[in-house]
Amino acid sequence: MARPRIGDKRRGEILTAFEACVVRQGLADTTLTDVAIEAGQPRSLVRYFIGNRADMVTALIDRLLERGEAQLRKVEAQGRASTADELSRVLFNEVFADNTTNIVIMELWHLSLRDAELRSRLAAIYLRLVTEVATRVADRFGADGFDRAYAAVTLAFGAAFFAHLGLTPRNPELIRTAGASLLGAKSEPSQEGEP
Repeated sequence: MARPRIGDKRRGEILTAFEACVVRQGLADTTLTDVAIEAGQPRSLVRYFIGNRADMVTALIDRLLERGEAQLRKVEAQGRASTADELSRVLFNEVFADNTTNIVIMELWHLSLRDAELRSRLAAIYLRLVTEVATRVADRFGADGFDRAYAAVTLAFGAAFFAHLGLTPRNPELIRTAGASLLGAKSEPSQEGEP
């Protein structure tokens, strides 16, 4: 395996420092100087390897996307997520389990309220995740797979967000099982007027 180039290594270190600053003080209050201090690098090197603040946010989004895709590839390589229960475990216990990533994503969502381009990028990230999950359940649900995947992903994301607020369920396994039932048990929607 080839050794990473120094530029890639330095860029990774800077992005790790950026994440740490965002978690500690929020995205809006994080400056290039803060990132440089956290990374132990001159501000000029931060700009050289990443660019300006907007470039840094873009690089951070790309990093989060790569991290999520790596999780899905790892799961795929292990032959996991072949059942609804396994797929739900991946969503709840892996994809949405990293507190640092969740905090950074929440910060990005907050900024996206005023930034249409950022909102579009975040929507693309979650569309890719929902589509990946939908692909894994398409053989069971066909076209309904997308909506079921959407529901399971939003349930996992919501549970992670609530946990960050300190609101946790009495039985977390019940919530994960609800996600699994969305991805596994094929049921027909009830007709209006039916009990």
